[in-house]
Amino acid sequence: MTNNWHTLTALELGRKIDQGEIDPVDLTKYFLDRIKEKDPDRVIFVRLTEERALAEAKAASARAKLKQRRSSLDGVPISWKDLFDTKDIATEAGAKLLQGRIPEDDAECLKRATRAGMICLGKTNMPDVAFSGLGNNPWTGTGRNPFDDDVERVPGGSSSGAALSVYHGLAAAAIGSDTAGSVRIPAAWCGITGLKTTHGLISLEGSVPLSPTQDTIGPLTKDIADANAISAILSGKAPADLKGSTLKGVRILRATTVFDDLVETDIQRQIDTGLNCLKDAGAEVVEGPVPVFEDILTTCAKHGSPANIEGNVLWADKIRENPEGMFAPIATRFLSADNFSAPGILSIYMGLKAFQADYLKQTAGFDLVIGATVPAPPPALAPLYENEALYLDAAMMSISLTRLANLLGLCATTLPCGFADKFPVGMMLMAPPNQENKLLRLSKASETALAVLNA
Repeated sequence: MTNNWHTLTALELGRKIDQGEIDPVDLTKYFLDRIKEKDPDRVIFVRLTEERALAEAKAASARAKLKQRRSSLDGVPISWKDLFDTKDIATEAGAKLLQGRIPEDDAECLKRATRAGMICLGKTNMPDVAFSGLGNNPWTGTGRNPFDDDVERVPGGSSSGAALSVYHGLAAAAIGSDTAGSVRIPAAWCGITGLKTTHGLISLEGSVPLSPTQDTIGPLTKDIADANAISAILSGKAPADLKGSTLKGVRILRATTVFDDLVETDIQRQIDTGLNCLKDAGAEVVEGPVPVFEDILTTCAKHGSPANIEGNVLWADKIRENPEGMFAPIATRFLSADNFSAPGILSIYMGLKAFQADYLKQTAGFDLVIGATVPAPPPALAPLYENEALYLDAAMMSISLTRLANLLGLCATTLPCGFADKFPVGMMLMAPPNQENKLLRLSKASETALAVLNA
């Protein structure tokens, strides 16, 4: 009988391990074999951690037989974006600039996962130091978006390999990072689930930085239950209680500011269809403005964004020393911050808390703020290499909506919400900082309501 373990969620696999139906060693070998078969060119996984994975699986197998499993995901294999340090294994963050970088220790979040018994299959592909919502990388290669067989399109980034590893069943779940949308964009464009956590919820220690004040860590999964369980393990916090999740009495604001200007008609139509599903499940949906969305983007357009500013501090000198070590359009974005003024930069950082306070006032009385995750379908890959201006426009398009949650310090999910033409549509659900448990419960209820669109 042929196994279909790759179709199961991480928690389903964990339950089968607990019941003695699956041995973690067999499961790990199953995923490693699938990776070798489905990703021979290593455009999804840049490297496997096979020896480590099998050793971890043997330990998990022994614990399972002794009924001493460490967590509900003990023995479940997952993938890790290649910006999370892995002891004695190259971690290059998609940058030729970092070729041959070998960490001496695991990232803190990987340590937590390992202590919970999760299996590290390998490191997934990404654009240079995570500074792209498109996901392409001319050095390591680019895994194509799975929803167009005719035109090679980007998968979304920067957690590109992470999303593809889940979509193609090469890992039960994936760990990515999100600085301006890098979990949610590839999750949306690949038709899976993503969680952007509140900044600081999960330790950034041992991860290659892009923007220390904006970087967050989160899972890409098949469903919200998996995202909930993994986030709890990585953060050390109790998971949300998803039992009995409901939308009855929930007030949702469908944001019009920025979203109405940017979201393509077919995608907005599908979001509206999804919102009708949430209404049918008992939610009250109100359309209205959130003026601070426009305010914060206008300020960033004038003075620069924290990601660009901090990325410049971290990477600009290294780029000048080795101009060939980074994809040119990404290097251009980093170096552009050389021209930002000190008063302008200060105005960004001094204004963030005020913007965050404005958001809470403008959305008071609502449980969630909802809109499309990305405003357009994934662009074709080839033209992005032919025209730097086109690349830069597409990169800004990709993060145009997701970056709002990062700048305002929110937590957010993206859920599959059916299709516009042949491409999946992501619905983004946003909640105030540190309200992950509420967000996850309402995302679970929304996921149930949206299931009819994703069948």
